[in-house]
Amino acid sequence: MPPKTLASTVKWIQFPGFAGLYYNVLEVDDNDRLVQMLMKFEPGVRCVPHRHIGPVKTLVLEGEHLIYKVDDPEKLVDTRAAGTYTSHDGDESHIEAGGPDGAVILLSMTPVEGNIWETYDHELRVDRISTVEDFRRGLRKQAAEK
Repeated sequence: MPPKTLASTVKWIQFPGFAGLYYNVLEVDDNDRLVQMLMKFEPGVRCVPHRHIGPVKTLVLEGEHLIYKVDDPEKLVDTRAAGTYTSHDGDESHIEAGGPDGAVILLSMTPVEGNIWETYDHELRVDRISTVEDFRRGLRKQAAEK
């Protein structure tokens, strides 16, 4: 029997409309200063183009986390192996993906005026802004599915 991995022990919720992309919200602090979540990418799966509004810290827990340019989705910007820790001050746009074996990452995100990230449509226009309250709903959804 293969050893258990984080990816096999976490209760994952599929992002609606994105096969192979999952999340687990760990925390939304009471003062809306921090949202922490796990994301799991199946091999080669990409998320929607988006911009992190506030500061983000990322730790790759399993696999390989790939970062692509938002305006040139075939241009690989960064490859992050398991154990890689990165941070940025916000206002960063990209497309994230899982490598050949997928990826599990920890995201620690700081909201700006309650906003976490905005997603883009095919013309790179903002089509949705995800807020702290969206992540609170994610926590409630996870609790209901236990």
